[in-house]
Amino acid sequence: MLKFQVHSPGKVILHGEHAVVYQKPALAAVVGLGTKLQLRSQAGSQVASFQLEALNCTVEIELNEFNAFVANFRNKYPSDKLESTAKLMEEVRAEVAKQLERTMGTTPKQHTQRAFLSIYYLLAGAVLSAPGDQRTLQTGFQVQVETELNVGAGLGSSASYGAALAAAFLILAGHFDENSYLQEENLALISHWAYESERVNHGTPSGVDNTVCTYGGILRFVKGQGFQALCIQKPLSILLVDSRISRSTADIVAKVRHLGEEFPQLIEAIWQACEQLVNAAVPLYESFGNAQDDSQKFEKLERLFQINNDLLKAIGVSHPKLEQIFTIAFKRGFFSKLTGAGAGGYAIVLLPENYECNEVYWKLKEELEAAGFGVHVTTAGGVGLRVSSLDN
Repeated sequence: MLKFQVHSPGKVILHGEHAVVYQKPALAAVVGLGTKLQLRSQAGSQVASFQLEALNCTVEIELNEFNAFVANFRNKYPSDKLESTAKLMEEVRAEVAKQLERTMGTTPKQHTQRAFLSIYYLLAGAVLSAPGDQRTLQTGFQVQVETELNVGAGLGSSASYGAALAAAFLILAGHFDENSYLQEENLALISHWAYESERVNHGTPSGVDNTVCTYGGILRFVKGQGFQALCIQKPLSILLVDSRISRSTADIVAKVRHLGEEFPQLIEAIWQACEQLVNAAVPLYESFGNAQDDSQKFEKLERLFQINNDLLKAIGVSHPKLEQIFTIAFKRGFFSKLTGAGAGGYAIVLLPENYECNEVYWKLKEELEAAGFGVHVTTAGGVGLRVSSLDN
């Protein structure tokens, strides 16, 4: 009887948002908030049930229908080793559309459709590529998914969800177990299928979210050139502040692109400055925590936060609510910046060591909450995806 849980963290962009679109480096870090998935196999059941708390919905897969789909796919593509997943994506889309139409009667919300599509696609991929001859699901199971991450807020909620599903299904299909998932090839497999899940949600993702959510820590990323893990000594303490303003990342990226077309040399100079900022930040993050007195390094990081935020303001991706957060933080002596696309979403406030003993910190938190913002104390640069056993 399988019974385990997966915790998959979310992420923030520390530096380099927007510039990363133009082949400049960015730094991404996992946060202490994430997605929790619990899987319990159910003897005698022939149904896979998924309770998705964030979307307030339950979806079910009949095992006999799923196994028939897998068998049909194998017959249709007998030589397919799933090195290219395009055929599987196409077949799953058709199957899911047919099942949703039959079981729900009406067209479900887009979030529900995508969630079900991700589930079916990752489950089929894990079973079809499973080692050995057992290429069907024998026993039903129940999955509960809950998250601390707001959907569409720039915290990597979809990658966190995808990585949690991928790990659970790969264990279910026998690729590895709860004791061997941290082996390099197994983490690479989880990250690969989390990326495939991202394709369902975003079309052409960069690959940074699924990588950092799986491996953890802080990553330096250049579009088209892959990732470099920073050798950090310890995670940073941060305050994540939710502006409660939703926005479309695609729309904001398009506006910034238009600005770059109007003032190409000026905007290119900003991208160059963003690159220099990342280069200056990397050694600070890597050495922070290995000396008794890190106060000078922390002050430099604070300045980089401020410069980075001013560069992002210069390309027009701030918002009055974000400005309110920056003002409240600065008034109390804290440095902050927007993260992700901007124009809403989250801001990060950098917290010093032993911040809990600082009376001003508690006043800052209280003032932000009184102003109506969501406030989460967490870390940047902690551990990545983790699997643990369930007691009941």
